[in-house]
Parts: sequence; C-alpha cells; structure tokens
Amino acid sequence: MTRPARRALLPVILAVASLSAAAPASATIFTLGYADTVIDFFDSGAGPIAGPYGGPTFNSVGFTPVSTSVILGFNDVTFNGFVSLPTGSYITLGFTDEIITNGPGDDIFISEIGRSDEQAEIFVSSDLITFTRLGVANNSSFAAGIQLSFDLGRIGFGPNDVVRAVRVVGLDNNGASPGFDLNAVQASFTSLVPGNPGLPGGSGPVPEPATWAMMITGFGLTGFAMRRRARRAALQVA
Repeated sequence: MTRPARRALLPVILAVASLSAAAPASATIFTLGYADTVIDFFDSGAGPIAGPYGGPTFNSVGFTPVSTSVILGFNDVTFNGFVSLPTGSYITLGFTDEIITNGPGDDIFISEIGRSDEQAEIFVSSDLITFTRLGVANNSSFAAGIQLSFDLGRIGFGPNDVVRAVRVVGLDNNGASPGFDLNAVQASFTSLVPGNPGLPGGSGPVPEPATWAMMITGFGLTGFAMRRRARRAALQVA
C-alpha cells in the first residue's frame, strides 16, 4: 500500500473508532441454560453394577444401565433421567452454546433426585485441565452448610472468567440407586455462541451484532474512500 493510500485510510480508521466509542453499552442480561455435552465420565467401581447407571426418567425406581446423555438439556415431558454417582465416580459436563460467567447471586445449579442424604463435590474449570472446588451439593434439607446452588464469586471468579466445564464427583453410596443421583446441571450465562472454545465440537465465539455493524460500516467507508481516490487519480491523468 502506498503512502497516499495509507493517508486516505486514516480518516476511515478514525471514523470506525469513533463509532465504536459512541456505541451505547447494553445492559448485561443473565439467563439460565443447561449443560448439553458430556466431556468425560469416570466409573470408580464402587457401585452395585458398572456405571453409568441410574434411571432413564425422573421417576424411575431402582437403577439400571443408562446413557450419560439422559441428564443433558431439559426434557419437559420426562423431566430428564438421572445418573447415579457412587463414591469416587464423576461426570464432567460442558455448555457448548452458552458463555458461563460470574453474575449476580448464584451461578451454578445442581439438580439431584431424592432425599437420601446423598452428597457430591462440585468443581468448575476454565481450561478443562485445572478444576476448582465450588463446594458440596446435597438435596437433603437437613444437611447444614450444604447446598445445590453456588456462586462463582466465592472462589474468585471475575466477570471475565469463563466456565467451560462443571464436574460432579459422588461422595457416598446412599439411596435406592446408590450414589448422588444427578438429574441436570444448570448455569447462568450472558450470551449465546455457536460453540464454546475448548469443548468437543466447539468452534469459539463469533462477533456480537454491534461488532458486525461496525465492521460493515468500516468496510463501506473504506470502499468509499478508495473509490474517491480512484476517481481523483483518473481526473489528474485526463
């Protein structure tokens, strides 16, 4: 690119920067989404049969071999099935179409079937390598200091820290289907993306609509400036 061409593009760059600065900041809206991919599953062998086992529907009695996919998303007809996690067994879930960040109040929500004082440890990860403990989950109302919802702020997560995985680790063999009966994992999110970076099948975030608008405006201004320069050069030659 010649020096005159670079000078011609300078006003365009400044114009795009001005548009970016002038764009009003939209309010952050937090919505709830469900985990929709199983990253991994580990069977400790502490259960009565090989895992994964649990129930194919919300009201299943006893236990049977199941697919880990029964706890993904939310089925408003069967209310999801459940996967039982006996001592040492765990499942790691991801969110492929939401960006999970620390918002107001609690951010991670665990759904467990039954009230047999079944417990599990909850961990989160931003890189799928290091997992940070959030706390212990239990669906029993009499278990003091144990909960089913967790605030990412309590472990130092800021608004720019993204959760890419939630791991649930069973701590006991209680209940008719021995272990923590995980029904679903839900989290608050700020925006939707076609794929979450680092997850199987993920493709990474795409520009927000406002960003696309600024890019298109910039391309238009660039083309306009280049056309004006081309016409001016043609007149000088003539």
